[in-house]
Amino acid sequence: MKKYEIMYIINPTILEEGRDAVVEKVNGILTAAGATITKSEKWGERKLAYPIDKKKTGFYVLANFEIEGTQIAGVEAKLNIAEELLRYIVVKQD
Repeated sequence: MKKYEIMYIINPTILEEGRDAVVEKVNGILTAAGATITKSEKWGERKLAYPIDKKKTGFYVLANFEIEGTQIAGVEAKLNIAEELLRYIVVKQD
């Protein structure tokens, strides 16, 4: 098992109750692929560096997890079709 972290930005039009559901959805995608989530932090709504889909803010979430490296492609494929996410990035930790 290798350590990774994911940062994703939730669409700002989604209200507080919906944000929790999106976080649970992403965590569900990770655990379904065999990941163990070690930490999840909600950073809150922040200004974006540049507009994405004409939106200037987004709700940031950072999560650390452990997973087999071969499962990352499947996780990213599911995250690509999640309409609630503006952007995401998965980074391998040392």
